[in-house]
Amino acid sequence: MQFPYTSSTANSISSAASLPPHPYHRSGHPTSSPTDGVAKCSAVRRLILVLVSMFIIFSCIISIAWLILKPKTPLFKVDSLNVSNFVVSESQQIIRGRFGIVILMTNPNKKINLYFDNFDASVVYRKTPLSMTSIKPLSLEKMERTSLTAELKPNSHRCLKGEELKDLGGKLRRGWVDFDVNMGVSTTFRAGNWLSMRRSMAVNCKNLKVIFSSSSKSTGMLEDQIIENCVGV
Repeated sequence: MQFPYTSSTANSISSAASLPPHPYHRSGHPTSSPTDGVAKCSAVRRLILVLVSMFIIFSCIISIAWLILKPKTPLFKVDSLNVSNFVVSESQQIIRGRFGIVILMTNPNKKINLYFDNFDASVVYRKTPLSMTSIKPLSLEKMERTSLTAELKPNSHRCLKGEELKDLGGKLRRGWVDFDVNMGVSTTFRAGNWLSMRRSMAVNCKNLKVIFSSSSKSTGMLEDQIIENCVGV
């Protein structure tokens, strides 16, 4: 049987032919527009730019704050150095003794507190450490000055070169020996609750003249010194 070809049938065929192609792939998934990827990349770049800008601004603010505060390093002075049980053996080329030191520490900052996290001290002769110790953490408030006492016990015999030992023996016979005290310090500078800076320092206190007893030569104490005898670097 044949159906009659009418004008409505022709219109239907013409409408179907003029429809746009289907917006789906053959797999059935919608296509992604290239503009979507460009927009995502642009958003990521803007986010990175904002984060970098915030970091630069924050770093500039911190730098300006430290420039205004002008932090100063702590000041150190060996106020006392006592030696006991001091023994020098030229035959065995060793030297040993017990050392007691008193260190004066000053915070010269008016707006910054100081916190000493690590603090090591050693008594040295001609670059050879004779005794050393670690000091517990401590703090200094603004413009505060305090004294720190430490006992350095010999944990082993320290060997010296023949020339150094001869030089030390000659000084001891004359009644005095010049020692050095070296300190390794890790200091945190803190202004308020949010601004802090950490710095490691090497403090050298050189040519500390210890006067020994004329009788035994085994005990001695630091000669009176008025000037600051320590330099921090």
